[in-house]
Amino acid sequence: MNNETKTPNTRITYLDGHTDEVCVTMWQRCQAETHAKVKGWGSALDAVVKLNAYAAYVRCRQIGATSVPFEQWADTVVSVVDMNNDPTDTEEQAETMNGPVPVSSGDMADAPGFSTGATGGTAAASVN
Repeated sequence: MNNETKTPNTRITYLDGHTDEVCVTMWQRCQAETHAKVKGWGSALDAVVKLNAYAAYVRCRQIGATSVPFEQWADTVVSVVDMNNDPTDTEEQAETMNGPVPVSSGDMADAPGFSTGATGGTAAASVN
């Protein structure tokens, strides 16, 4: 079920089998980070699951999809999945594209093209 007027990027699956698709923005991610610091969850690497879940929870609160405390909401959730990195969605995208689909998250495949200005079409980097 889509509870959003914005393009959803996160799928929440609940114990009862229903799903919500919401648009988690940078603001919700920042709120999750702030909450994690207050609650002492550790670094982002220590609390990846909690941070993702809390960001989705904040969005659900903002759009009126829930009004219960985080812990109570999280107790009803099976998974929170970033739809942009969902293997199922990637397979569907691969079927509709006319070329190889980059799979490495470390490459620059999604970076904007380089300008062919003063560098003659090559990538110029500066630490300044």
